[in-house]
Amino acid sequence: MNVHPHDREQRMTESRIEEQSDGFERPRSLKRRALLGSAWTLSSHLASQFLRLGSNLLLTRLLFPEAFGLMALVQTFMIGLEMFSDVGIRPSIIQSKRGSDPAFLNTAWTIQAGRGCGLWLCACLIAFPAAKFYSEPMLMQLLPVVGLTSLISGLNSTKLATSNRQLDMARLTMLELGSQIVSLIVMLVGAWMFRSVWALVVGGLVGSFLSMVLSHTMLQGENNRFHWDSDAFRELHHFGRWIFLSTVLTFIASQGATLVMPQLMGLRFLGIFKNAQTLSQMSSEVLNSVGDRVLFPSYSELVRERPERLYRALRRSRIVMLAMSWCTSLFFILFGKQLIDLLYDSRYTDAGWMLQILALGSLVGMVGHTYNNVLLARGQSRTISVLLVVEIGVRFTAMFLGNYFGGQQGVIIGLASVGWLMYPALAICYIRISMWQPEVDLPVIAAATGITTVVLFHQHLIPVP
Repeated sequence: MNVHPHDREQRMTESRIEEQSDGFERPRSLKRRALLGSAWTLSSHLASQFLRLGSNLLLTRLLFPEAFGLMALVQTFMIGLEMFSDVGIRPSIIQSKRGSDPAFLNTAWTIQAGRGCGLWLCACLIAFPAAKFYSEPMLMQLLPVVGLTSLISGLNSTKLATSNRQLDMARLTMLELGSQIVSLIVMLVGAWMFRSVWALVVGGLVGSFLSMVLSHTMLQGENNRFHWDSDAFRELHHFGRWIFLSTVLTFIASQGATLVMPQLMGLRFLGIFKNAQTLSQMSSEVLNSVGDRVLFPSYSELVRERPERLYRALRRSRIVMLAMSWCTSLFFILFGKQLIDLLYDSRYTDAGWMLQILALGSLVGMVGHTYNNVLLARGQSRTISVLLVVEIGVRFTAMFLGNYFGGQQGVIIGLASVGWLMYPALAICYIRISMWQPEVDLPVIAAATGITTVVLFHQHLIPVP
């Protein structure tokens, strides 16, 4: 069919206008979806953090710090099992060109279900050694039951990933918030009635089961069934083997302190520390969720179709995320002690200075975190694993040296210093792929160093033991 010259010229002009936009690829479409997805994700996680904080305040009044420390230890195992159930299915579906192919999706679901069964068996096997290591007999009963959450999560529908791929965040948000609200209600009622760690376990099981059922019934997309496609398996295995390794390493990096701290400082110190950590990570968890849910699919789309725009899109998103993170961190640095005194009773007073130190660390820590999703979007999951190995070494070394030289205060300072110590390795990595952004990073690090120097050496932030 012939096209009138005037119509052809008008279409070319409209195309040029779209291409001049400095947002993401296909700006009119993808940028709108990214902004709307960001709005839904931010709303979801602000509500989620509010619910978590409210339930945390109630639980600290129902349980003593020692019991809360045991809950934190059990929750760490729950997080670990949940992370180990992720063998790269969601990022594989989001990143792959076959991400909407039913054969690919059902093969992915089959692998995921099998992994969930395996993880539950692993939870049963480690129960006895964990109970002996921590001298906590309850772990022998708790871990096999906690492991059921991985079995349940393994049956989650791939509609969760396809909805994320399409940046359809509205239903995902409602599903997750609904499951979380029901889970927290069960936890709080159970804790009030029985004053037991079992309330956390049962609440987690109820939330996982509800989320799994809703993933199949509430979302649109392919209904899963057991299926095997060899080509799909090879692609999933090639991408997912490094994702699985990086997930295991992420768990060790993020939760290693929780596993080691009871041996170094006792459950009471861990219980106090976890309250400070929960507050200090509120903004980073929200921003990381935006990165995982919105920026990663957006970067992946850019890599597939308009890679020349990736650097600019990354820089703009990083500036916004760093600005938001700094606002929260500066608030905690200035008012952390007062906030802890307001929210908690006198047993948790030490969480105040811990919160301030951790907030100082996040000033630089978020510099590296804002890069995270670009590597995954480029399919460089192996590089992520290498960086995580380096981070684990740095984190544990800093924590143990801090404990040796400074006791309790030294442990917290060591954990807070990881962002500074890791940055050279991150810079080298991103220089190699032409994604390093010194125009953003160096001014932020310089400002963070100045603020930290003033706070630590002129405000006498760290208490004398």
